Amino acid sequence: MILEDAVEDGHLDHNPARGKRMRVRVPTPSRTFLEIDELAALIDAAAGQDIALGQIPAPAELGLTAAMVAQLFAQGKQPSQIAKQLGLAKSTVAYHLSRLGLKAGRGYVGRRVVIEVLGRSGVRASELCDIKIGHLRLHDPAGARFHIPDAKTESGIREVQMSLDLVEAIVEHIDRLRRIGAPTGPDDYLIPNLRGARMDRQRVGEIVGEAATRAGELLTKRGLPPLPNTTPHTLRRTYVSIALLANSFDVKWVMDQVGHADSKMTMDVYAQLQQRAKRDHGAHIDELVRQARVQLRTPEETASNASIGTAIGTGGPKSPISAPDRAAADDRKHASEQAESDMARPGFEPGTPRFSAIAVPSILLAPGAYIGAAFSVAPSPVP
Repeated sequence: MILEDAVEDGHLDHNPARGKRMRVRVPTPSRTFLEIDELAALIDAAAGQDIALGQIPAPAELGLTAAMVAQLFAQGKQPSQIAKQLGLAKSTVAYHLSRLGLKAGRGYVGRRVVIEVLGRSGVRASELCDIKIGHLRLHDPAGARFHIPDAKTESGIREVQMSLDLVEAIVEHIDRLRRIGAPTGPDDYLIPNLRGARMDRQRVGEIVGEAATRAGELLTKRGLPPLPNTTPHTLRRTYVSIALLANSFDVKWVMDQVGHADSKMTMDVYAQLQQRAKRDHGAHIDELVRQARVQLRTPEETASNASIGTAIGTGGPKSPISAPDRAAADDRKHASEQAESDMARPGFEPGTPRFSAIAVPSILLAPGAYIGAAFSVAPSPVP
């Protein structure tokens, strides 16, 4: 663009950066979304982190002052707030916190509600940071919503509908803010930082990453794979995927809900969902191959297999031999017959008999157990 301006201003005769060969193709990063059970694991991990803030590893015997400091700290208050409420010096509060093994600055900020809002409404991290309590409309549980007054695009200024579970999580969060003495007026932020001011989106990313790490540890202990790289935008795409499934792929409604001016990202998630919905196609392929194998058998082979199955007890409903074992035995039988014949069956390429094979019958040891057919292979002269 700079060189193009130089051409227009007469400083250059032509733009050396114009042309197909000069175009740099930047690979698109892989973007995915969480499965529904992975989102549930992430929410539970964040809730556990909130609860852990209230668990004070206090010594067996505490003095009155240390006990009061521990109690207020468990409520999510900062050392400065504790010192002001108890009339103590900040150094005294810091001493008791150090003695209790507590790290100052670990006050409650609402880790669970951060994940809940991102995963259940699809808002951007910056939009989450801008939500104020006065933007919420919680009086109607069936039509609860919140207002996004500012966004990247004009379509981003919107009303976002809330589910009942999200309303419950937000009400619990606001109640906890009141208990720790945090401001909860209409002009106060829904997700404040530790000082009660606006939280920045980098901190939101840290909260999501820490919750994902904890969720991955818990999943690994259960023998499950950990979560992929999870960011606030991952949760936005996760919401799009869940909303599409829950609303019968109503793309227009989902676009309005997340504030998309362009349907590119919505349709990208839609395409990934369609791809995941086709995971059972492999089973259909196997079924088609099994049907083709049956069609290749001659009537004599079908009658022979049926008589053998009846003789060894495989023709009834309580056959001790599974279908894959019978199919494998049939394949071995077909292979031995083809090896003994110089002529290929109709529909197959004529084979060149380079080896002669003598088949040894399978031996039935017990119901459901076989010794596979053994072959003695000797080279035969090539005509």
